Amino acid sequence: MKPGRSSRGFTLLETLVVALLIGIVALAAVPLLSSQNPTKLDVAAAEVGNALRFAISEVERIGGCVWVDGSVSGHLRVYSSAACAISGWGVVSDPLTKRALDVSTSGPAFSGLVSMTPRFMQGGTAYTQLMIVGPGGVGPGTGTLHVFQGGTYRGPLEAGSGVVLTLGPQTAAVAFNEITGRVTLP
Repeated sequence: MKPGRSSRGFTLLETLVVALLIGIVALAAVPLLSSQNPTKLDVAAAEVGNALRFAISEVERIGGCVWVDGSVSGHLRVYSSAACAISGWGVVSDPLTKRALDVSTSGPAFSGLVSMTPRFMQGGTAYTQLMIVGPGGVGPGTGTLHVFQGGTYRGPLEAGSGVVLTLGPQTAAVAFNEITGRVTLP
């Protein structure tokens, strides 16, 4: 140490200024991290809507069938088969991440706070699996939407179908038109 220089710590004023800045940052961050943040619900609805739209475009691209499976809690997975056979289904890759297309509300993006309930309606009952039969597909009807549960055919998709997302007291429904296959966000 050189003569004439002294080492010193922080002054009380410097410590108070740092504490004040940390407090301001915390006040700004708490609403963003809050479990009731409606942005999480909007983002989840957009992801589900994009997955359903992509499933429709994928069936048009491959000409077979696409399976939308929401039977695992907190997950919406998409599979495809060129022949619509009982076996031979493969996962559909997300075009951006190149990983299996799986919308997950149980992961870190939503902190497990957003619940997802697929409601593919048939006969007044909500089911969790949907098959989209494309041109050239072998199934109950080409170019149509069909409800399945546990691999058992339940019938054509009916009105009121979609995916309901819940965050605390808030809900949002991604609607799926049974005739056109059009997906609408809340």
